[in-house]
Amino acid sequence: MAQELVTVKNQLKSGVQIVGRELTRIDEQVQLLDWESQKVHECFATQVAERLGETDERQTRHEAVTSHLHEAVQGTGEQSMHRDLLLDQEIVRINKQHKREMETHKISINLVRDELQRQQESREAQDGEIALLKALVEQLLRQGKGKGKVSDPTPEASGAGGGRPPPPRQEATGAPGGGGGGDPDDEGEGSGRKLDEGRKGRRDERAAPQPEEDGYDAENDELFNLFSRVMANALGQRTRVPAEPPAMFRNEKHQDIRMWLMSCTDYFGRNSGQWEDEGQRIRYTISRMDGTGVAPFALTYRRQMTGETGYTRQEGYQFWHIFAEQVLPRFGPTHEAEKSLREMGSVKYRGDVAKFLIEMENLNIHARVTGIAWRKMIEDELPIEALRQLSHREYVDDGEWLEAVRTETRAEQDFKER
Repeated sequence: MAQELVTVKNQLKSGVQIVGRELTRIDEQVQLLDWESQKVHECFATQVAERLGETDERQTRHEAVTSHLHEAVQGTGEQSMHRDLLLDQEIVRINKQHKREMETHKISINLVRDELQRQQESREAQDGEIALLKALVEQLLRQGKGKGKVSDPTPEASGAGGGRPPPPRQEATGAPGGGGGGDPDDEGEGSGRKLDEGRKGRRDERAAPQPEEDGYDAENDELFNLFSRVMANALGQRTRVPAEPPAMFRNEKHQDIRMWLMSCTDYFGRNSGQWEDEGQRIRYTISRMDGTGVAPFALTYRRQMTGETGYTRQEGYQFWHIFAEQVLPRFGPTHEAEKSLREMGSVKYRGDVAKFLIEMENLNIHARVTGIAWRKMIEDELPIEALRQLSHREYVDDGEWLEAVRTETRAEQDFKER
């Protein structure tokens, strides 16, 4: 059609006249060409408008994504600042707690030192009493031996003849009180006196007479009373009724670790002579701990206290107050742990997994929930899509599982926000 119009144009330039139907046909072709041109222009305008709309839509989408990324970066920065603030607060709290524990340890060490000094003074006093008792016993033994004999007053004969030999012993030939050949003056009192004089210088073979009460020495009486008091004091400390041994501790529901430790302390106090130091008391106490929930702690503590089987010896583990500090938080209920556990049940997930997990972790510092219970408390608050992604694999420990929870839940959040 365009070529025909060009031909007609050339004919008109050359002077050819076109009339009639040919002119009408050419006019129709011109109108048709004008209409086609207008149609092509409208189509082009429509395509240009569509392209411009797509460009505007893409630009709007890009701006939305950029704004979302900016908000996400800003939110992450705020969360990091909040987390850093919580960590700083936790560090300050831990430092304060450490200082309190160090002060408590110093006080406990001073108490232990005072107790050792008191025991040393008591032992020195007992040693003094024992020495006094020994001296009294030796003195009493010497006095008893001295009173059981009569000294031999026989004078020794001198070489110059100055000594006077004893008179010859007279033998009685008759009955007592008289007899043939006897001197009448030897009978009666005179006879007895001369007989006694004749026996001077010879050992008396008869048993020593018992001392009369009138001749009892007052000094010996006082020594005997002192000896009795010391013996009564020494024996009185060893004749107390011993306490019953504490029951086996298995951390059962009806057992309270605080009452059990109190019974152990009472048992040690009633039988104080059986324990040389606190380390022996702790070893005995550990032997009274049994059961799968208690035996591992008892075995580990003993090895760390003694340094046996390759374990590093921990200083201070041989003191009773350190043992109690280790046992009570592990087997005894604490109000702080119960409070943290209740608060963990009230923490809700509100679209921010980082904030949710850090709140749970901070509260779990005191509650110490692990394993299935810890995972169940967190899974109850997570969205179903995140739980579905977590169920595709198994996790070795709670740390690996917690990192997977953080990753999968954050990916689910990002997907929903697009």
